[in-house]
Amino acid sequence: MISEIAIFEASDPTLDLSKSDSPYKSTLQQHLKNVLAFDGAQAAYYGQIIEKPHIIIVFVNWDKLESHVKATKSPGFPAHETSFKTNLIKENALSKVFHVPFSENMLDALQPKTSSGTIGDTELVFASFQPSPLPQAAKDKIMESFAHVEPVILRHGGLTGYRKGWSVEALSTPLLEKGDGKEDIGKCDYYVNLTGWDKMDSHVKFMETQEFKDNQHWYMDVEGLRGGEIVHARFYEV
Repeated sequence: MISEIAIFEASDPTLDLSKSDSPYKSTLQQHLKNVLAFDGAQAAYYGQIIEKPHIIIVFVNWDKLESHVKATKSPGFPAHETSFKTNLIKENALSKVFHVPFSENMLDALQPKTSSGTIGDTELVFASFQPSPLPQAAKDKIMESFAHVEPVILRHGGLTGYRKGWSVEALSTPLLEKGDGKEDIGKCDYYVNLTGWDKMDSHVKFMETQEFKDNQHWYMDVEGLRGGEIVHARFYEV
């Protein structure tokens, strides 16, 4: 499985996805239902970044990357793409799409946790690395360092899911802002981590533990790290 991730600035700056009667939410859901009609599309989730509520993030799980590529070349896709951009994305604003083959052996951080369809609060970590493309040996060394922290995370109360992976595509920084190009450091490989929490307070309490503070250096001192963006979102399943 591979996840298509779309990050974009919403055309409606007053958007609140928690409201069931939101016209924007209804339009977004319908577009994602159309995507799920393509061969190979397995599931779709969408959320609003809590710290940046004007930014929407969408996950579409595909059986393989080739299925998404094939879908983009189908006769009906250009009209779908145009409609999506026109109705949902702010003009000349942030809009990025990339793919991450998340680890299959971890709990899924994007599965519904309540009968209302909400998934809880997901912590999203986007860490950028150079040079790009990173040699596999460099990625392995980074993952070895991160592995020191994973047991600390996985045994903490309130955890509902955990997944990790590397972006297939090299991406510009910062990831969650369009930017003006002045701070452009060139393309980066992105490590993406999703940690599901039953509530945001559980994550806050975890970061206050001495055990996390004692192990945080395994994240911060890795070679090639150029930056990191950490945000939270509450996801909904289509």
